[in-house]
Amino acid sequence: MYEWAEKAPVLLVPGGGDIFVRNESGALKRLTETPEPEIDPRICPSGERAAFVRKDDLYSIDVATGKETKLTGGGPAGTTRGQSDFLAQEELDEPHGFFWSPQCDKMVYLEVDERGVAEHPVQGYRGEPDLMMQKYPLPGAPNPKVKAGIVDVKTGKTTWFSWPKDEERYLGRFSWANDGSAVYLQTLDRRQQRLGFVRVDAKTGQTKELFSESSKSWLEFANYKLLEKKSQFLWTHDVGGFLHLEMRDALTGASIKGLTSGKWNVHAIVRVDEAAGRVFFVADKDATLDRQLYSISLDGGDIKRWTDEPGMHGPGLDAQAKIMVDMHSAADRPPKVVIRELGGPVLLDLSPPVDPEIASLQLRTPEFFTTTVGDGVTLHGALLAPRTMETGKKYPVVVMVYGGPHAQTVMNNWNPRLMWQHLADRGFVVMQVDNRGSGGRGPAFEAPLAGKMGVVELEDQIAALDEIAKRPYVDASRVGIYGHSYGGFMAALALLKAPDKFHVGISASPVTDFRLYDSAYTERYLGLPKENPAAYDATNLMKMAGNLRGKLYLVHALMDENVHFQNSASLIDAFIAANKNFDLLVFPGERHGYRSPSARKYAYERVVQYLTQHLQ
Repeated sequence: MYEWAEKAPVLLVPGGGDIFVRNESGALKRLTETPEPEIDPRICPSGERAAFVRKDDLYSIDVATGKETKLTGGGPAGTTRGQSDFLAQEELDEPHGFFWSPQCDKMVYLEVDERGVAEHPVQGYRGEPDLMMQKYPLPGAPNPKVKAGIVDVKTGKTTWFSWPKDEERYLGRFSWANDGSAVYLQTLDRRQQRLGFVRVDAKTGQTKELFSESSKSWLEFANYKLLEKKSQFLWTHDVGGFLHLEMRDALTGASIKGLTSGKWNVHAIVRVDEAAGRVFFVADKDATLDRQLYSISLDGGDIKRWTDEPGMHGPGLDAQAKIMVDMHSAADRPPKVVIRELGGPVLLDLSPPVDPEIASLQLRTPEFFTTTVGDGVTLHGALLAPRTMETGKKYPVVVMVYGGPHAQTVMNNWNPRLMWQHLADRGFVVMQVDNRGSGGRGPAFEAPLAGKMGVVELEDQIAALDEIAKRPYVDASRVGIYGHSYGGFMAALALLKAPDKFHVGISASPVTDFRLYDSAYTERYLGLPKENPAAYDATNLMKMAGNLRGKLYLVHALMDENVHFQNSASLIDAFIAANKNFDLLVFPGERHGYRSPSARKYAYERVVQYLTQHLQ
């Protein structure tokens, strides 16, 4: 994707596997033209250099002259330099494998050795057989070996990070000190129950852990921002089960002051305005389903809100924190984009015009509802009833489910939910709820998944179903459930563990045994298989295959690189062994997310058709 230089009007534009730059005058200049693609190109802060990975090695290129410099010297097959590995990209939200220094003279980069990682065949058919051998670490099996170093752009010399102990760790969230003297990063042990905050001397590569935090459930890499004028940083961490801001010393790691607290979460640090001594952040302080922009003094005190409209705000601030770009929407309001003075008038409205085709659909806003589970935990749900209902008539229910961590599906944002609209117009009550374990509500809300999966999620989905079943127009004897990925696991689990509640299910791309999923994700919640075999057994849908009573539609792409087809293949064999009827749809040339529009259209049409056929 394109990228602006942080401190210069230079725009890096990738295209067709090559790199271009656009300067302040608007002129476009080609930097590369090679048969091999330039992977993950990134511009340095001053705009004078760009870097990229080509054929597993890291390169720098001078923007003015076009001169390339190969910075790493190659390695054996199965190793890369400058690229993050599958686990980092898929599960740790760390897409990059190198990071420019503020002075554009050095880069931190990763060297990844996947030679010990088992390969998994991903085979499909795109007119002809297509086989990819994928390095895919399973729970309890060897992970990639990752190390980090600092390369000098002029000399090509790498100074490797020196650790006091040679132990397995995940590395992430790299950031340079403003003067280039140090690199900061975070580490997680393999079980992801201990997070370390580390400072690295940029000259020697010597690492120093400033402090650490531990959890009985799990920890994830934290959001943080280094200050430029002081040796301090802001970060978000768990305070009473919610994510809040804290100031710490960047040289010692000592806590200076907690800035926020309460039963709400800070979701992002937007800008630190050191001149005015304040930090801007996005939080759900005033409504769980909203995201608003707030600020607080770096010394603590009162919190000020800067966005007015209810709903979801995605704000950005200029370097002086005077101009705001705000993209916002709500469940009943399409997205708008405005540029405005902070706390002042709108300078420019960039909102897209109303699409007459969308307007003609007469889309309706779902109703938000709540239910209480466990020890008084509030769950949030959304419901869309049929457009017209006959008095005394009961209508079947379709539960849309994800249910897994990191995702918050019920939010006050614009989401046309076209399948919901269509199903409701065909006489279905459509429902979705974020169960305990879902994202967006803080560590305490997610923690019930620690050591077990598929328990509280299903309990909460049933509780929400029971809540709406109290409505006179709901027919609880005709309930369908549809989900993809973790939602596919949940849909199949619902039919197998609660057949009296769920009667028709569409399980798309499901994990059917978490021993078959990747290590970083699964071990975060369940630990290592040898430590917690019972929890892994509890996720094994094959052991429940004999419980199937309702109608189940199993949908999976053969070339799924995330949830391998082996998951569905194992469940198919279990249904055959148990002599259970089920329906199956396979996409021979698709992946976890359907790439072709025709495949997506076909999949959703079959979902609607299946629900209509078996519930109405």
